[in-house]
Amino acid sequence: MAGVALAAAGTLAAAAPAAGTLGQGHGDDHGHGRPLPGVDHLVVIYQENHSFDNLYGDWGRVGGRLVDGTAAAVRSGRHVTQVAQDGTPYRCLLQDDVNLTSPAPLPTTCTDTAGGRAIESNFRNRPFQVDDYIAPEDTTCPPPGVFAPNGVLKGTGLPGGCTRDLVHRFYQEQYQIDGGRQDRYVTGSDAVGLTMGVYDTRQLPIYQYLHGRGAPRYVVADRFFQGAFGGSFLNHQWLIAGQAPVFQNAVSDGGADDLHSVLDTNGFPNTYPLYTPTTAVGGMKARIR
Repeated sequence: MAGVALAAAGTLAAAAPAAGTLGQGHGDDHGHGRPLPGVDHLVVIYQENHSFDNLYGDWGRVGGRLVDGTAAAVRSGRHVTQVAQDGTPYRCLLQDDVNLTSPAPLPTTCTDTAGGRAIESNFRNRPFQVDDYIAPEDTTCPPPGVFAPNGVLKGTGLPGGCTRDLVHRFYQEQYQIDGGRQDRYVTGSDAVGLTMGVYDTRQLPIYQYLHGRGAPRYVVADRFFQGAFGGSFLNHQWLIAGQAPVFQNAVSDGGADDLHSVLDTNGFPNTYPLYTPTTAVGGMKARIR
């Protein structure tokens, strides 16, 4: 499963009706190295703040090819088992969104002690559909000006089906991806088990439009990866300029204006519900030139 920390990772490419064949995002090389015949317009929708699987992993077949995403991984048993800080596989997914926690408002159906933390949960260690628990019309959105780090309890907020936010930052993403193993999304997130949540976006108007009569040909870039670790601003820079902005002459004196990150021995910069910084921090400073 693509990481929740992979901001702007969901990419949808759509083109106006054409006689030519657009190549699939996963390896089809029709038209490679030459103009696409009959294509007048190419529109790219760059979806930020969601992982690919969070939005498009269940789209099934597109252009005769099965989208390489959540649904295919779950069916084949290839979805990645998330592990604790010490490498122990979780049995359950800890949740801290106020609408997903156990024993209330959801019953406890799974218990765990992975990583030395007692976990009560309604979720097994696998992807799940957020829509089954928080519907688009549910009143779970905070009113303007209200800060609710773990979300708003259903029935007390505004409609919109909001969840708590998920961290998507430079060092957290590298820890979560874990050298390509992709098994530390839960441990390396402030939103813990919510990182495994996906949406049934086949109910959205864009899906209905792309699969209706007279729809344009389109591809899903299911093997696209964002340009840089981190959030929206940095990836906007990479999308347009292909490089990161540089903070010239950044202060490096350990004072209040020194913005360099301080990491533990795992390269992690923070404390989260399932992550405790290692003891040998030693003031290790990550200097980005």
